[in-house]
Amino acid sequence: MRKLATLLMVAALATLSQAQDHHLKIRLAVAPIDWSFAESWHVPQGFQTALYEKMVKKLMDTGRFVVLEREALDALLKEQAIKEESTGQSMKGKIVPAQALVQGKISDFQVQERGGGGGVSVGGFHIGADANQAKVAINVRLFDVDTSEVLFTDTASGTASGGGIKVGANIGSTYTDFNAFQNSPLGKATTTAIDKAVDMILKKMNKQPWSCKVADYDQQAKEVAINAGDDAGVKVGDQFDIVRVTKVIKDPDTGEILGKRTERVGTVRVKSVDKKISYCEVVEGDSFTVGDTVTEKQ
Repeated sequence: MRKLATLLMVAALATLSQAQDHHLKIRLAVAPIDWSFAESWHVPQGFQTALYEKMVKKLMDTGRFVVLEREALDALLKEQAIKEESTGQSMKGKIVPAQALVQGKISDFQVQERGGGGGVSVGGFHIGADANQAKVAINVRLFDVDTSEVLFTDTASGTASGGGIKVGANIGSTYTDFNAFQNSPLGKATTTAIDKAVDMILKKMNKQPWSCKVADYDQQAKEVAINAGDDAGVKVGDQFDIVRVTKVIKDPDTGEILGKRTERVGTVRVKSVDKKISYCEVVEGDSFTVGDTVTEKQ
């Protein structure tokens, strides 16, 4: 009996430790979903934005992510374009406040009618058809913000069946009412695809170590400021290692970054936390540089 109690206590402590390990939230940049594949469906921009916001909300609801604000996202996407066109390195002196960039692209968007029931053709399918089956697929890609390396790519798809879509007036339009669209087979298939995409991102990013960057170093006060705060789950007393990239290895033909060499340059402990920044005291080391990487202490 005592042995069983000990095993249960060990299991409980392990569970608690796991929960504590996950108090830090990874910051994601989530690009607007690319709807070019489904351009012929003429999905209103407002609907596209609403579905993108649904994905962002679901990511935030997991409790594991902070999603970049639109202004920061626009700056990041601009920088990513610069990276792809040049050497693959970040702009000098710029600290991007995200670990990964999520890009989703609609890769399938269709409705197949089943049964009779004429109806009226609107937006690519028949309103009032007896029944239909919808399918939506989203290709999801995750990029390392610092290197533009593709961390993950996969496709999340959803299907749903139901009666004919009748929205709005007697004849109606598929895109009159967003709530009606969500309750249609096409809307339900879209929601399922988004749910699966979020699950894929969560599983992949749970395997990625948390990190942020050194934003400032006051050598005289022995104080290091990092660009992650309360919004990222940082707490007073957290300890972090600071590492520096010492070598970047590129493909000689394409210029693509293949890997990096790093070295640990010190350890810091958080002494105060604001929303987007934390101030740390130096535990070990005395030579830190803006842009050094801050990681969970090993």
